[in-house]
Amino acid sequence: MSDRGKPDFPYRQHDHQVCIEECIERAEAACMDHNEHFTENRRAVLELLLAGHRPLGAYEIVEQFDWKNRRPAPAQIYRALAFLESLGLIHRIASRNAYLACNRPGHQKGAIFLVCERCELVAELEGTQMLTAIDNLSASSGFVAHTHLIEVSGLCPACSDTLDFERAET
Repeated sequence: MSDRGKPDFPYRQHDHQVCIEECIERAEAACMDHNEHFTENRRAVLELLLAGHRPLGAYEIVEQFDWKNRRPAPAQIYRALAFLESLGLIHRIASRNAYLACNRPGHQKGAIFLVCERCELVAELEGTQMLTAIDNLSASSGFVAHTHLIEVSGLCPACSDTLDFERAET
């Protein structure tokens, strides 16, 4: 709970450096488990996505990527994104056509994303009951669900408070 008595939106109050280090360690371990290399490009793309809990589009990553005096090659970024996504280290946020580092390793099948329309912060939640309900509904229809990523747009508590404050001033 925040000092205002409201729940803290995930990631507002945490040690972000520890968050980054843990994700890099998970990426290194996932690469080893799959006999893959955690290349400099893959690491750099993941680090850019870890810089904040906001999704980045591929071209935003291309612009921020340190090309080390090389000619920019968007295909390298797309390959790194595809690789990281295949290992469940990142998610694609379809509504934003952007990518987000995963904070729930081992739960690649489903996630619920709360997307703040104002500050663009994204929280990744488990939502086990909802995902189970989706599996049950799918199965009753004869459909075999492989993944389900649910995106919920709205305002995080901080942006909601700011909006309330702005309304009160007018």
